[in-house]
Amino acid sequence: MMAYETLMNQLQASSVSFIGNLLSGVFAFCILVVVMLIGIWVANLLGTVLKEFFKRVRLEKFLEGHGVHDAFLGFTLSGIAIIMLKLYVVVAFLGIAADIIQMPMLYMLAAQAIVYLPSLAQGLVILLVALMAADYLNDKIKESKKLPFANGIGVIVTLFIAYNALVIALPMLLPAADPSLLVWSFLVLLSAFAIALGFGAAIAIGLGMKDTVSEIAKKNKDKFSRLL
Repeated sequence: MMAYETLMNQLQASSVSFIGNLLSGVFAFCILVVVMLIGIWVANLLGTVLKEFFKRVRLEKFLEGHGVHDAFLGFTLSGIAIIMLKLYVVVAFLGIAADIIQMPMLYMLAAQAIVYLPSLAQGLVILLVALMAADYLNDKIKESKKLPFANGIGVIVTLFIAYNALVIALPMLLPAADPSLLVWSFLVLLSAFAIALGFGAAIAIGLGMKDTVSEIAKKNKDKFSRLL
């Protein structure tokens, strides 16, 4: 009889504990959802304000006037800025929600993301400025009618600027990454390009001077015969 009562008491205590944990989990989840909904609303509100600001200052019109509006691989500069702002606000509210419901792991992830996002923004600024500069120079080079191989030179200049910007921005975009790998790969590619350019120039000079050498040889055939 006592064993039965002990078992029932343990089952009752377990049931109460289970129901309490379940209600606590549901309550915490509801708080998380409410705080995140508020965060998304605030992020959208601030994004709308920033979008309206960019419209008033005519940022995209300014970039389009200088021919660099298409330098961002299908994105717009204002769109990238709005996305970064929304992401920062949502992550901040995620940290607030994690702190309220006492979830240390989620709070730590949110805190690390908050610390990382400014570094990400700096890396993106470097890349975006480099892409604008590369696109501007590429357009100017292609517009030059006197410059031979303008399209090829424009592509090389674009790749050179973009690559160097990536090397500079990589520690900010990926703090754990080693930019020296990109530097060494760039040196290998540069050496290969220099060798190929040297061979190409030698072949071009050889083909270009073939007729000249042949003509000189015909004119001085008798002199060469006497020497031999």
